[in-house]
Amino acid sequence: MANNGTATEHRLGYWEAFKLYRKGAFWSMFISLSIIMRAYDIEISGNFFALPAFQKHFGVDYGPDHGGYQIPARWQVAMGMGSLVGQIVGAYLVSFPMEMFGRKKTFAVCLVLTAILTFMQFFANTIGVLTASQYLSGIVWGGYCVIATTYASEVLPLSLRGFLTGYINLCYVMGQFIQTGITRGFINRPDQWAYKIPFAIQWIWPVVLLAGLPFAPESPWWLVRQNKMEKAERSLEKLVQKNSGINTKETLAMMVKTDLLERELEVGTTYADCWKGHNRRRMEICILLFVIQNFSGNPVGFATYFFEQIGLNNVQAFDMGVGLNGVGFVGTCLSAIPLIYLGRRPAYIFGLSFMVATLFVVALLTFAHDYTTNFSYRWAQATLLIILQFVWQATLGPLTYVVVCETPSTKLRSKTIAIATMIDALTGLVTSVIGPYLLNPGAAGAGAKIEFLYGGISVFSLIWTIFRMPETKGRTYEELDIMFERGVPARKFASYKFEDEDDVRV
Repeated sequence: MANNGTATEHRLGYWEAFKLYRKGAFWSMFISLSIIMRAYDIEISGNFFALPAFQKHFGVDYGPDHGGYQIPARWQVAMGMGSLVGQIVGAYLVSFPMEMFGRKKTFAVCLVLTAILTFMQFFANTIGVLTASQYLSGIVWGGYCVIATTYASEVLPLSLRGFLTGYINLCYVMGQFIQTGITRGFINRPDQWAYKIPFAIQWIWPVVLLAGLPFAPESPWWLVRQNKMEKAERSLEKLVQKNSGINTKETLAMMVKTDLLERELEVGTTYADCWKGHNRRRMEICILLFVIQNFSGNPVGFATYFFEQIGLNNVQAFDMGVGLNGVGFVGTCLSAIPLIYLGRRPAYIFGLSFMVATLFVVALLTFAHDYTTNFSYRWAQATLLIILQFVWQATLGPLTYVVVCETPSTKLRSKTIAIATMIDALTGLVTSVIGPYLLNPGAAGAGAKIEFLYGGISVFSLIWTIFRMPETKGRTYEELDIMFERGVPARKFASYKFEDEDDVRV
């Protein structure tokens, strides 16, 4: 039965799988909406640094020669660090209730906490209180990163796994796009409601998600590990269409077989087990993909402020920020094309190569002899960064989540993703610290020269990717377990063949 379930996974095409697993796709996308909320909230601080009403209420007047009212770099760093420091704590803590109580109950608690903490942001009158709210909210946001990513990878068949784990990246783009557009709409409003209304909009997400959550199925993989086989089968039945022809008992048998294989391979369930044996290699891949993502030079986290510092005015900077996120949305929607026709590894290498070339061009333009007087160079830099955003969102952005979801063993998935999310936050913390100081006119004022740093780092990232990133397309979790256990080189993952369907021994 398990072998039949595996054969069915391989047999289903993309469109057929979507028709049969429409409900599973819906619930995966529904839980991933929490990432829109997370991206929206994190984008607020970066956009508000360039919002006149926010600058005047919380900032310092540096004089007309230094940009007028600005949020001091130390507070930009403090606010940027808040969400990321909180994310480190939240990502670590959330895996415990996820394994004890399940994905749904843990998710519900996170949503309630978000609704409560939004009050703190809305009523904050000082930048200190607002910064504190970022730290506390960041703990919950770290939980969303782990829950949404884990859930999406556990409720979908093989052929849909890449699309809907990549959809998580689209949720980030949508959250950023919505927040930038809303802030742009209040750019000319001089009072405190210019930033209070965007804060208040955050209450929409918990209400919608809490209303639909009781109807969502629990992760069948988690139920299997809890030895709740009847509930796991009922959960599987909620993910497929009635009369679909999918035998849920065979799918369940495949899951049980994979769980037994991981026990045979002595895959544990603790954080320490993530660093043992072949799981160490899986951990390396998940961590480095997030590190590469953060140091790829995509300025989306502080795009509006970046555009302002290279010479565009407030309105132009916000318009370019909206355009950047809009292009990113299109790029993520089109990421299905490289996923289908290129695979994970080739598409990722192409995207990273493009990053390297574009970043150095943007940085080198600052050395043009008439750069300070000819604004055509500033528009050229902004345009190149928008193109970079398109390619990034079509390749590196979604592919990171796809491969991070597919690489861990099923027993260690939540903890592996939690550690990777913590490292994601730590490296994001570094960029949040150095970004404002390099861009802020009251500090280094490097402007577009910042891309020299990211371009150089991306060269090393490209070298690592060529030698260490495997191709996970078209592989079941059981097959990936076997290939990692056997130490198959990254470049041979795509072509590796099993001797027969029962080939499950080392």
